[in-house]
Amino acid sequence: MKQHTNKKTILDYIAIFFIKKISNYFWELADTWSYKNEKIAKLYNRFIGKEYQREYESCIIASNANILHIGCGSYPLTEIVLAHCSTGHIVGIDKNLQTVTQARQIIIKNKLENCVTITHGDGLDFSIEDFNVIIVSSCSLPKVQILQHLFQKAKPHSRIIVREVDIAVINILQCLDAHRDIEIIKQIRHNPFPFLEPIGWTTFCLKKK
Repeated sequence: MKQHTNKKTILDYIAIFFIKKISNYFWELADTWSYKNEKIAKLYNRFIGKEYQREYESCIIASNANILHIGCGSYPLTEIVLAHCSTGHIVGIDKNLQTVTQARQIIIKNKLENCVTITHGDGLDFSIEDFNVIIVSSCSLPKVQILQHLFQKAKPHSRIIVREVDIAVINILQCLDAHRDIEIIKQIRHNPFPFLEPIGWTTFCLKKK
């Protein structure tokens, strides 16, 4: 029985690894082509942008919150959506320098440079003390280590919004079990095209006590 359980755990781990790889590749491809092509960008805004707006509304983010987004990508759709919802300042970071350069171009193209800053940074050690809200993209890795940094350094009462593909949410839940000062406010399922059931991702709206 124990041998069967261990085998199942290994198979689950392998499945999570490969689906995460595929998911990250999709997001990278979607960002790259949205950066290059306006028609694709419009489709991206239409199908994914509305999910980010629903996320913002469901997580009850203060309109004047200072927001950090970890893993902005070359087409910073999260920042574009937030800029039209929030009056606070938004900072998007990415650890790829080329991605940062491309994301800055998109922000300038959308005339959002007064409310959005894109900068080079890593979620593992970026200074977060000045932010009320922190958003972690599903493709940000290593996810658990990033969350441990955020849970330790975030100021009390701040919101932490974590996106993760559905198959890997067990890793988020296990991390939360080890941090009793972090509570789940809400979980939101997302299945926009082409992420039809049973494929999709979950947003965890968290609060540090």
